[in-house]
Amino acid sequence: MKFFLLVAFTALAFAADDDRRGKRLIATSDTSKVWLTPLEISDLESRSIGFVDATNGDWDKLAAFKTLREEVLHLTAKTFPSGPGYKAVVGAAIAKISTGDLKALLTEFVTKFATRYKNSAQGAQSCGWIYNQVKKLVTRPDVKLTVRQFKHSWGQYSVIARVEPAGRAAASQDIVIASAHQDSINRKNNQQAPGADDDGSGTITILQSLKILLATKEWVPVRPVEFHWYSAEETGLQGSADVVKAYASQKVDVYAQMQQDMTGWVAPGKPPVVSFMDDNTDPGLTAFLESLVNEYLAIPATHDKCGYGCSDHASWNRAGYPASMPFETNVRDLNPNIHSTRDSLATIDFNHIAEFTKLTVSYIVELTQGLR
Repeated sequence: MKFFLLVAFTALAFAADDDRRGKRLIATSDTSKVWLTPLEISDLESRSIGFVDATNGDWDKLAAFKTLREEVLHLTAKTFPSGPGYKAVVGAAIAKISTGDLKALLTEFVTKFATRYKNSAQGAQSCGWIYNQVKKLVTRPDVKLTVRQFKHSWGQYSVIARVEPAGRAAASQDIVIASAHQDSINRKNNQQAPGADDDGSGTITILQSLKILLATKEWVPVRPVEFHWYSAEETGLQGSADVVKAYASQKVDVYAQMQQDMTGWVAPGKPPVVSFMDDNTDPGLTAFLESLVNEYLAIPATHDKCGYGCSDHASWNRAGYPASMPFETNVRDLNPNIHSTRDSLATIDFNHIAEFTKLTVSYIVELTQGLR
């Protein structure tokens, strides 16, 4: 995850020369792009400047897709329920949430791989762990579960799992997406990037949510649900931009997307919250999610902004899809351990992850149990 502070970008202009060998075209806003070396990109991170990798043109293509959707296809904005409507089903599902299960799953994921960096050998293996976790899940006769590898031009693929009605047609084909990013980074030493919070916590939040929903017989989805684990978020939203470009080019209809990027940190001395990011997100979807927090969670909602390219919801928003980003804390209380060896299991609050698992489960049930 990346956050943007009001730091002058002009100091980096020296990088915009004609020698682009080994450099990436980095955007820190819609009007600021510059060719940077890996060391200069690390400097952005150290100064909390949010960015996206615009080198291959995908980032600009997403904006063009948004224009196409709005001005050519004349697609209307999605509307969302005013509040919860399936409390009994949600209750049956969230009763299955166990901090012990969350801890066991995250511990295995984090300890099995010293790093999950997109270009590392272990990064290529860690996506396989997620893929295999989904492959071995036991499904039900009334739902169909599939999982696929979304390949990129680097070694680590994204993982996409899909749950849809079996033996009957879906009432609607617009997809509900729960997503996280699976990669980790340590710009000082990418051999050691545990990424327990960023974003092992989000990865496990949506994986355990999938397990719970499949085990909840009361949940009978009428529209498809997808769970996305993106590669290469830490290097500028590359994985999600690749996925969104493919979906937009194929005119895939998406009802809602929710990104779970960091769900396991509570700042010392601060009360636990769900902080909704209000930039690069859909206000109607955010308002609906806040109603779920008020109904199903034991902690309150707050609002904040995380800036340009801070996580993968920005890719969906840029292409004109309804996106959302509930975050583990207010931005001023950001986890200081991320992108270092200190982002370890010892810092994780599993009760907090359980609350975000409640949110993920309720989000999916409330938007797929029926059409409202």
